[in-house]
Amino acid sequence: MDYKGRLLAIDYGEKNIGLACSDALRITVQPLPSIPNSGRKDFIRKIKSLVQEMDIRELILGIPLNMDGSRNESVLRMERWMRILQNALSLPLTGVDERLSTVEATEYWRQMNLRQQKKYRTVDSLAAALILERYLKEH
Repeated sequence: MDYKGRLLAIDYGEKNIGLACSDALRITVQPLPSIPNSGRKDFIRKIKSLVQEMDIRELILGIPLNMDGSRNESVLRMERWMRILQNALSLPLTGVDERLSTVEATEYWRQMNLRQQKKYRTVDSLAAALILERYLKEH
């Protein structure tokens, strides 16, 4: 198999930022501990650090479309974040429809034991993992 490099999925939230990564062959997905949203500079710094530490080759960002597929203010905000990340990191970046990922992640979260929940801190990283799985299935 060809080495493709890891992907990092980001589920950006006002309170927490969910993260998940793939393996280097882009076969498996693993949720990472979420990070608190402490502002733009801190977010960029933490993502840059993860990119270097994990040899990330591409970013996948959840785009919160409306249920009918239409765009809203949240989508415009995520598109701005995509441009910021693109400029800060110079990596390929793809937006992925994240509709229902948080609902699905919440169902998984409820089935986890307390130790598993503490490992991920919030449901956001599970949502990021679902976004990344969706991307991998489509590509």
